[in-house]
Amino acid sequence: MKRHKYVIGVALNLLDARALLLRDDRKIIFQIDRKRKSIKANETISILLSLLEEVFHKSRQYKDDLLGIGLALGGVVDKKKGVVYWPEKYNAPTVYISVPFKKYLEEKFKLPIYMENDASASAWAEYAVNFNQYHNLIYMFSGVGCGLVLNGQLYTGKDGAAGEIFLNPHKVMTSPMGEFSFLSQWPHDLGVVKRAKELISFGKHTALINKIDSVGKLSLDDIFWGAKSKDKLAKEILKEAAFCLGVKLSLLVNLFNPEVIVIGGGLEESGDFFLEEVHKVTKEFSFS
Repeated sequence: MKRHKYVIGVALNLLDARALLLRDDRKIIFQIDRKRKSIKANETISILLSLLEEVFHKSRQYKDDLLGIGLALGGVVDKKKGVVYWPEKYNAPTVYISVPFKKYLEEKFKLPIYMENDASASAWAEYAVNFNQYHNLIYMFSGVGCGLVLNGQLYTGKDGAAGEIFLNPHKVMTSPMGEFSFLSQWPHDLGVVKRAKELISFGKHTALINKIDSVGKLSLDDIFWGAKSKDKLAKEILKEAAFCLGVKLSLLVNLFNPEVIVIGGGLEESGDFFLEEVHKVTKEFSFS
């Protein structure tokens, strides 16, 4: 009888964090899911470590057959150095927090650590499992970065930073060619929550007002709930976000001429209305 091998995997998106034990025939032995309260670097590190501790503890009976741990992480993942660089806003500018995950975790768990950018890992997984009949695929992770499979190979660039499709923001983003602030860095949620709060403060009628908690917090999940419940304001906000994402995707379509685009990272939870709008705008702005 065949003796199976196993790997531990941990990944995070806008809404959730997940750890699992996976058998070599792709059977999930168990998984642990957590809701995310924040996407800041400190919270990301904390939830990642706690999930790893828990899944490793639950995997004790398989320890002799564990091949390693795979991490799908946001930010720039330098696999050669074993370092991940997380963007974190301090007041206005964005700085990058450097975390030497590979060395630290290999010493802690005594297992090989494999790291990949979340969008790149997702792109390769979609290609390998669902779309291997195609050889050019883009995985759009939220509205920020993308993973690229080109000619059947994962493309991550020289330092693992490929796929970050934005320009660093400047105070003035105009030129003789016109205004280009549209290409500055976007929020992970395409600014959906901020826009909702803004419109609510203007007195717009919406059921979303009932979702705001005592400290004024509104979540991306709440906006998705509103759109699925036919809330007019929630649908209007998601339509605006879909336009932004569709334009960005059209640029990628023209640049890479892919066969497949997959939208994930949390935004896919918005449902058919959002995805159909993204598709419509992408077709409108890209070459035929």
